[in-house]
Amino acid sequence: MFNNYINPQQWLQRQGKAAAMVLGLCLSLGVAGTALAESVSVAARRDQAPANLDDGEYVYGSVPEANQLGETYMVFEADGDRIVGGFYMPSSSFDCFEGRLEENQLALNIQDSYSDQTYDFNLAIRRDTLVAAGQGATNANIPGFQPLDGLTATDEQVLETCRGVMGESI
Repeated sequence: MFNNYINPQQWLQRQGKAAAMVLGLCLSLGVAGTALAESVSVAARRDQAPANLDDGEYVYGSVPEANQLGETYMVFEADGDRIVGGFYMPSSSFDCFEGRLEENQLALNIQDSYSDQTYDFNLAIRRDTLVAAGQGATNANIPGFQPLDGLTATDEQVLETCRGVMGESI
């Protein structure tokens, strides 16, 4: 179904500013291997593989606040290893995706909102285990994005639209 493959440079040329910023951020973090500094107020921290996500709806942002103009957000629903969602910037267009959680990455098929073509893209993901007072908590992390609390009305609208566009109801 998604047999079209295009390299990231070609994809960027066909995208608007919002999608170019998302892919540029993801590529720069993934290729350079840059780790974001995080403040963790716990006794110890260790990365584990493979990553996993509990079933449910998620929203991540390039900043820790929702609805910030010029910032990029990723909203999606996870069900087992399947995901469906979208990348967007407030007051701009958005691109939908569907995919699967594979090892330590999200293997995405991103649908260009202008050309209606679909492109493959792998986004790194890791599971960090935070250990405090003998109790562990897991949190799936996407480099370059921070998890946000709860979905906004915009997040819900993008997610609902992308479920329809991608033909996924998970």
